[in-house]
Amino acid sequence: MIHRLPARPRSVAAAAFPAALGLVLCASVVPARAAVFYDVTLDLGLSDDARIFLNVTNDYFAPPPAVAVELVRRCPVPEDDYPVILYLARVSKRPPQEILRLRVDYLSWSDIMDRLNIPPSVLFVGIDRDPGPPYGKAWGSWRKHRRGERMRLRDRDVAELVKLQIAARYHRVSPYTIVSVRQKGITVEQYVADKNRAKYPKVKGASRGKGKGHSKPHGHD
Repeated sequence: MIHRLPARPRSVAAAAFPAALGLVLCASVVPARAAVFYDVTLDLGLSDDARIFLNVTNDYFAPPPAVAVELVRRCPVPEDDYPVILYLARVSKRPPQEILRLRVDYLSWSDIMDRLNIPPSVLFVGIDRDPGPPYGKAWGSWRKHRRGERMRLRDRDVAELVKLQIAARYHRVSPYTIVSVRQKGITVEQYVADKNRAKYPKVKGASRGKGKGHSKPHGHD
C-alpha cells in the first residue's frame, strides 16, 4: 500500500500571486516614473476621464514624483487645479509649490497670474481667431485687453483654457482641432482619455461622469 503525503497547503504568498501579477501587469502599462502618481490618482474619487487627464498632464510636465504626489494631494480641486498649477509654473519658471500656496490661500487664478506677472496671452497660444464656444467669451475679453490692461477671467475659463493648451501640446495638434471636438459636446478630458486609455487602464467602478468628493471651495466660477 502506497501512502501519499498530504498535499501542502498553498502559502498566503502563493495564493496572492495571481492578484499581485495583475497589479504588476497593470502597472507595467503606466510609465515607471509615473507609477506612484498613478496610484495616488486612483484614490481621488475622480471620473475615469479626469483621472487619465491628470496622468497625461503629469506625463507631459514630468515633475519629480514626490513633488507631483504632494501637489495633487493638496490641490483643493485636483482635476482643475493640478493642470493649471503645472502650466503656470512652466510659463512663469516658478516652483509649482509656490503657485499651490497661493491657490490654497483662496486666490483666484487671475489674482495669481497678476501677482506672478503672467500675461493672459499664455492661455491663448495658437488661438489667433475667435474659437467660438466654450472659449469665445474669454478670447473676446482678452482681445479687448491685449494692450497691457488688467483683465480678469473666471477660474472656470482659466482651467478650461489650460486644459486646451495641454491637450494640444501633448498630442501635437492645433488648439482648433480640439475646439471642433468641444463644440460637439466632448470635453477635453474625454478627448485626451480616449487617446490614452490603453496606457492608463480603467479602474473598476470608475465612470466617465462627474467625480465625487471635490467641490469648488474658492468661489471664483
